[in-house]
Amino acid sequence: DAMQGTEVTISRLQRSVAAALAAVQHGFEEEHLEPRTGYSLDLALPSSRVAVEVDGPSHFLLPDGRGVRKPNGPTLLKRRLLAAAGWRVISVPFYEWDGFATANGQQTYLERAVAPLLG
Repeated sequence: DAMQGTEVTISRLQRSVAAALAAVQHGFEEEHLEPRTGYSLDLALPSSRVAVEVDGPSHFLLPDGRGVRKPNGPTLLKRRLLAAAGWRVISVPFYEWDGFATANGQQTYLERAVAPLLG
């Protein structure tokens, strides 16, 4: 398998999101290997098939004329394949995450994103 044996590095951004998520919802696993797609999910709750993908700058195209950053091809492909495998994926873009001044703001953001999927 081409995906296995790949070195996984966890960014400071991902550690920050993981810490805030742990305060909001227990049970998320870091770097969960999704067997049907071969992808490693940043943060996953396998029992509910909910994933949180922490998307740093390398996941986006450069901003367009209006300053909008669109996800790049590999990021869109990963999202599509995970959705086809039954996962509900929440994207946490770096530019939104970096906009929060407090841990409380970060936790509220994640709570609003995750709660509707966990019912």
